[in-house]
Amino acid sequence: MPTRDWAKIRKLFIANFNPIVTSAFGSDTLSATDTALKDAMMIQTNDSSLIANSRLALYNQKFPSQAVAAVPEWWQVRPEGKRPQLILLCGKKHDNGNVGYLVYPITIPHPIINRRATSPIPDYKKGNIEAILTLKDNSKVIVNTHDNDTANSLIEAIKLLIDPAYLEGSFTKVGLRKGQSLLAITVAAKKARYFSQGLKNTKPDWIDKYT
Repeated sequence: MPTRDWAKIRKLFIANFNPIVTSAFGSDTLSATDTALKDAMMIQTNDSSLIANSRLALYNQKFPSQAVAAVPEWWQVRPEGKRPQLILLCGKKHDNGNVGYLVYPITIPHPIINRRATSPIPDYKKGNIEAILTLKDNSKVIVNTHDNDTANSLIEAIKLLIDPAYLEGSFTKVGLRKGQSLLAITVAAKKARYFSQGLKNTKPDWIDKYT
């Protein structure tokens, strides 16, 4: 995400999300544990988008009924951000099969509305190969995997979730990602949030949890 765009998003989250955290913990005197947890959730002015997503994940796991949207991909700060979107939240899959904090979002514009009990995408290994699916209206899906084959397979699975009207004239670009290297870890999608109005409303219309 370009630094300029992330700086704008971070200001919005500090102004809107941090007061939500404060309100969720209430005005009573907090224990040392709750104080530390509250501080860990508060987005800071020097946070990267990954750290901010980690803070959001902590909040959403403690207060699931008040879940807040994950930090968006770069294109969502533009007009496209008002369009409907499904955010798949992924976490690191450990050797024992457990999945860690859901800090790796995949944003899918113009999704087909279909509630699910299991993940619609396969588990995959992250890495520095970036695939960008550009839809008819120039909205985008961005994924990062460890090789081209995985990138293409993941994009094909995601296409099944998108309104076919927006796939007309769409195209996919796959190549080496620029910037900081990503961890080569296997991740799994365990939750989905649907936003019918994009970032106009950061409360999801519904949430699915995947087994």
